[in-house]
Amino acid sequence: MNTLIFNGSPRTRGDTSFLVERLRAGLDGNVTVIRAADAGVRPCCDCRWCWDHVGCSIDDAMQPIYRQIIDADNIVIASPLYFSELNGALLSMMSRLQTFYTSRRFLGVKQVEKPKRGGLILCGGGDGGPKRAEETARVIFRFMNTKCLRTVYSLHTDDLPACEDAEAVRQIDELAAILNK
Repeated sequence: MNTLIFNGSPRTRGDTSFLVERLRAGLDGNVTVIRAADAGVRPCCDCRWCWDHVGCSIDDAMQPIYRQIIDADNIVIASPLYFSELNGALLSMMSRLQTFYTSRRFLGVKQVEKPKRGGLILCGGGDGGPKRAEETARVIFRFMNTKCLRTVYSLHTDDLPACEDAEAVRQIDELAAILNK
């Protein structure tokens, strides 16, 4: 089993990263974590190359990630909430999934044929809510042919760090069990 986790957190010891590592420890098989802040992936530049070609014209670290997405059995998106939205570095990276949409729309080619199971992890401490981030994640999951089976929240991290959020930790363990099936 191959699980691909996109971690939007720029903090290696933050709340989102804690939950990602907890999930990683509970998963069977091969688990790859891609930290958007360190991935070396440029955002989509809307060059429209993918309107006429399968793939993306930008030759950077995203090229092997496309193959990992296609081959994955499970995909997890994890992000801190910034203004009630997924983290900017993660959104920038995910903009490159535009090629999956355009291939299907303009060329009739479905690049991600294999259905995947997924999970969403959202952490936040501000006064906004997760709804906008969930809606964005649903679109991203659709581009990767992924059905999100569970969303795990730790939404009071200003007062309760994720590592002390017993409910979030319990839900992470449940997500691992679901993805291991």
